[in-house]
Amino acid sequence: MKKNCNGASYKSYLLFTFVVFAMIGLLTSHSYGEEEKKLNWGFSILGGTGDAARGSPDFYVLGFLPRIDLPLHRNWDLEFEGNFSYYKISKEHDMYFLGANSNIVFKPFQWNLGALFLLGGAGIGYDSAGKKVEEIGDQHFAGIYYNLAKGLVLRVEYRFSHMSEPFRKDRGLNTDNLLLGISF
Repeated sequence: MKKNCNGASYKSYLLFTFVVFAMIGLLTSHSYGEEEKKLNWGFSILGGTGDAARGSPDFYVLGFLPRIDLPLHRNWDLEFEGNFSYYKISKEHDMYFLGANSNIVFKPFQWNLGALFLLGGAGIGYDSAGKKVEEIGDQHFAGIYYNLAKGLVLRVEYRFSHMSEPFRKDRGLNTDNLLLGISF
C-alpha cells in the first residue's frame, strides 16, 4: 500500500472520513412520520434590568433578536440569533450593542400545544461605548413554546445574560430579561 509523505496509510484517511460522516449522521434529524425538516424563522423583543456587580439594578435594556432555527433532532435545535440592543445606564452614557449568538435548544417536554425548553449559548459583538475590544457574552435561559396555529409559534422566555470584555478584568454587565417572540 502507498504511503504519503507523513507515513500515514490511505486506510487511516478512509477511517477518518468514515468517523466524520458518522458524527454528522448522528447530528442530523431522524424522520418521524411525515414531519418535514426545515428552517424556522423568528424574532424576539426583549426587555430587562441589570447591574455590573449583581446588586441593585442600575440600567435597563431593550432589544430586538432576529433568529434562524435549524432542527437537529426531535428534542434538539440549533439557533443563530442577531442581537440589536439598547442599554440605558444610570449615571453613565447609554450604549448600543450589535452582536450575534449561537444557541442550543433542548426541548425535554413537548405536547400538542407547545413545549418547555432550556437554552444555552454564547455570542460576540460590538458596543458603542468607545471600546476597541469586542464584547463576549454567554446566556442561559428557559422558556415555553405555544402553538398558535400550524407553523406559527408564540415564544416566551426568561434569559440571564452576561457580557464582558475578554482582554480586561471587569465584572461585565449582567441582565435579567423577559423575551416575547414569534417563530414561523
